[in-house]
This record gives sequence, structure tokens and C-alpha cells, in this order.
Amino acid sequence: MPLPVDVLPWIFSSYSVDHIEVYAQPTRKPFQRSVHLIQQLPMAHGPYEKPIRPLTKQNVARLLKSDVTKIARRFEKLVRRELWTKEDPDRQVNWNDARVWEKINREGFYHRADEMLVSCGTVTVDQADSQRPKVLTVFNKNIGIYQLPKGRKNIDEGYLDAALRETAEEAGVAVRPLRLRFGSRSTPPKSVQVQNHARETNYGVEDKLTGITEGLSNESIGVSEYPDPATGAWRHIYWFAAKPLEGTKRDEARMTEEEDRKKFTTFWLSESEALSRLKLEDEKFMVQIVFAYVRSMSADDWTNSRERE
Repeated sequence: MPLPVDVLPWIFSSYSVDHIEVYAQPTRKPFQRSVHLIQQLPMAHGPYEKPIRPLTKQNVARLLKSDVTKIARRFEKLVRRELWTKEDPDRQVNWNDARVWEKINREGFYHRADEMLVSCGTVTVDQADSQRPKVLTVFNKNIGIYQLPKGRKNIDEGYLDAALRETAEEAGVAVRPLRLRFGSRSTPPKSVQVQNHARETNYGVEDKLTGITEGLSNESIGVSEYPDPATGAWRHIYWFAAKPLEGTKRDEARMTEEEDRKKFTTFWLSESEALSRLKLEDEKFMVQIVFAYVRSMSADDWTNSRERE
């Protein structure tokens, strides 16, 4: 894929998970850059070049020392948006520039509550830490497609709770959150006092330049957005990683609606099988994202994930 015009001067000479060597300019020698490995969600994006803030010697020294002007990405084939750090000199925001506000108004989306359809679903993986993980899918007999379990959020219900409930109701399989290591723009909670003792939980440390916190998390792994063909409402689907709670066998007692028991058939598929059978591209993407996170987990990550259940 061709590089965007604004990143062509950055020539990547070698890549590893933790470090990357680049040329600041084509004629200079490479220097070592630490990078933050993050993911992105599909959102609207436009080609607006922000005004360049003048760099002082102090700024230049900080940029060269902390290496924060560019972000290298894991899973490059799954990247949906270009991202940059707050210190990128080519992307500095002048809030007094009318073009900034014009871009927001031009590319932003906003809807009334009755024009939105908020749904939640899961990418549920059985034996995620094994050599043969399987993902939970359902076959919708009414429209003849394979899909991931999902459905509308109830009033006063949390997004994660809705995703877990909908999975049980559509697939007949009780599930629980699966903590994986990935980057999120949700803020990590502060330490809380429990009987005069601080309770520390390792959510990771937020990178103030990118706004990304990478750590073991059960936050949403991604969002789908598209117009609902049946109603015209703008549909948001918040996806979460999950795993079976008590086994993989379908239990129709968990499926509260007779219509769902008739409509859905439950299947556990390999990643390749799921990608070949799922109808919707956004659902294929979410499966790929979760399996990429699963493969990147270390033995210590799996241990810590289980301890925090």
C-alpha cells in the first residue's frame, strides 16, 4: 500500500516488536526509535494538514530523545486509520484556525437517540491459549448467513453486560470476558483505597503523547458502524473478547426467546473457517483482531489474565 504523502520522508530500514530504525531525513544516519504498538478503530478521516508549530531547541531535543513523532503499528494489515502523536510537528493543532473547526463539522457524525441503534456482541474464543482455538458463531436461518452473536443493548444496561447477555441468548452459550493485551484509549483507573490499603491493578500506564494505554483489558476491542437496512437507523456495534463460562455446548434454556431458538444454529469454527463463512466484513475484521491479540499473548500474559478473572 502506498505511503501517505506526509510520511514519505520517513524511510523504515528495520522493524521489530519493540524498536524500529528510521531515517529522519534521507541523508541522515538512522537513529533508534522506541515505538508504541497500538490499534485503531474505523472512523471518519480526512486529509487535513494541521499548521506546524515552530520547534525550539528544547522541543527538538525532546523529540529526538523520546522518539515520539511517529507511531509504528502492529498487525499492519488490520490498520483502519492513520494515527500520530501529540508531538508530531507536522500535526500540531492551532485551535484558532477556522479550518480545524470546519474539519470537525464536515467529517463528524451526530444523531438523535431515536436515530441510533446501539448493539453489543462478542468474539468468543474457546481455548484461546491453546494451539487450536475456536470462535463462536451462529447461523441465521432466516437470512441464510453466518454471523457473530450480537444484539441491542437494554436500557440501563452496560455495554459489556449486553454483549455477554446477547451471546448467551443467541448462541445458548454462557460467556465471560476474556482479558487480552492491546491498546485502548480508555483511561486507566486510579488506585483506590481498600481498608486503608491501596489496591493496585495492572492496567498499564497511559502514554500521554498518544493517549493509549496498553495492557491486559476487557475493554471493547472495536466498533462497527453502518446504516441498518431494516430501519434506516445508524447502527453502532461494540465488540468484546470473551470465552466460555461453563462449557461450549449449546443450552437452549439460556435462549430466552423462542424465535432465537428456531432462528439460530450454533457453530464453533477455526479462524480460517470463520473468515470464509462470515458474511459481514466488519465481523471478519473483529475475528482477525482478536486472534491477532491472542497470538501475541505471552505465557505471563495468560497467567495474569486468568488471575484477574
